[in-house]
Amino acid sequence: MTKEIAATTGGKAVLGNKVSTKVAHLLTEIEKEPVPDRLLDLALQLQKALADKLDNNAG
Repeated sequence: MTKEIAATTGGKAVLGNKVSTKVAHLLTEIEKEPVPDRLLDLALQLQKALADKLDNNAG
């Protein structure tokens, strides 16, 4: 049972890292484009919300 929990937690952490890495990459690409400041602000809010959700699910 302990191994299953550890595997699940590790899987969430890996998924979280992949999601965070992908979001960070997309934000970097967005910053290179001439986009309105509001769109960039929304993208940053999305990244924060995803990180918060992943933190809440991991705990």
